[in-house]
Amino acid sequence: MTKFGPNLELPAEVRAVAEKNVAQAREAFETLFKNARDAVGQSEGQLEEVCAGVNDLRQKAIGLMEANMESGFDFLQKLMSAKTPQELLSFQAEFLSTQVQKVSEQAKALGADAKALGETTARTLDERARALAERVKELSAAAAKSAQSAAQDLKTVGESVVNEAKAKATEALDPNQKP
Repeated sequence: MTKFGPNLELPAEVRAVAEKNVAQAREAFETLFKNARDAVGQSEGQLEEVCAGVNDLRQKAIGLMEANMESGFDFLQKLMSAKTPQELLSFQAEFLSTQVQKVSEQAKALGADAKALGETTARTLDERARALAERVKELSAAAAKSAQSAAQDLKTVGESVVNEAKAKATEALDPNQKP
């Protein structure tokens, strides 16, 4: 029943469509915010993984520096035991050769670890970005479908209200005529 004037009463169909659309909009926003919270949680987890990888790499670098310093102290201790200049030069040549080889191996290992960390981080970020893009696409499709449904509902209700108004107008103009 439609009333015009100071006490406007919505037709039952309009009220039902409005309630349905509000419920759909609420559900859509709840889904959106849930997905946003999930994405933030996943991002925090990924950042923690990257930080852990960087910390591991840093610890390895510190361990390598520590090992190199120990080798240096061992070399100094060995130098003090040299009895001749030839022995001193021999110890120095041996130490330098060993250190060059060790530093080269350490640089390769550290470089490989850094490369692996970078590749893993890039791959993880790419996977998350693709998953997020797919989810946004799904949500957009759902929102478009919901908007189409709401538009169709409003069109149907609008047509119903127009037809009811026409009938009331016809009845008001000719009270003897039955619609």
